[in-house]
Amino acid sequence: MKNKKVIGYKGFDKDLKCNNFQFKEGKQFIHNGEVKLCEKGFHFCEHPFDVFGYYGPANSRFALVEAENVSDEKSDDSKRVAEKITIKTELGLHAYIDMGIKFIFERVSFLKKDTNKRANKAVSNSGDYGAASNSGNYGAASNSGDSGAASNSGYSGAASNSGYSGAASNSGKEGIAMSVGIDSKAKGILGTWIVLSEWEYKDNEYHRIDVKTAKIDGKLIKADTFYQLKDGKFIIAE
Repeated sequence: MKNKKVIGYKGFDKDLKCNNFQFKEGKQFIHNGEVKLCEKGFHFCEHPFDVFGYYGPANSRFALVEAENVSDEKSDDSKRVAEKITIKTELGLHAYIDMGIKFIFERVSFLKKDTNKRANKAVSNSGDYGAASNSGNYGAASNSGDSGAASNSGYSGAASNSGYSGAASNSGKEGIAMSVGIDSKAKGILGTWIVLSEWEYKDNEYHRIDVKTAKIDGKLIKADTFYQLKDGKFIIAE
């Protein structure tokens, strides 16, 4: 176990509890006794999107945390366990997803020396009618131009679009498709998540009035089908 501080991310239920343990923003918690991954201690993830595997976006709360005395143990994802954990800042879903995309972008520089690697890749586009596409694991495709598109097919990646009338699609396992621009839409494969926003035109300008997320379960939300958010509900896009 290394006595160092590690920045990570943690999920909770609606009451800010994890496994019935009550947490509080701005407070440090210390585990007395043995620390063991998936069994004892305070758990968190180094990759923000890995938290969704334990706490789904729809009914959970999320926070930026600082962990100390982190075990050397590692799981199949970025889950870690620590003796001490501080709940630094609670993050709303939209801010949390933005944090996840930022996390991915910051890791791109790690791969500059190996052009054959496809992991942690990020692609961005800001031109109107443009497109951003990514196929690397833990990657991100981001578009901010009007009528643009962002798509991702890598494992645990994100496709994000914020332009007017844009689209985001994700065909990678454990991925997220976020489209939060005016009149935007999103789709994904079974098991992925979509994030959409709804806008209202008032006083000669648009205002975002709602942001919602849903897991594509094949029942309430169909796979490979574009959705929009209207009147607070997910509807199939025209």
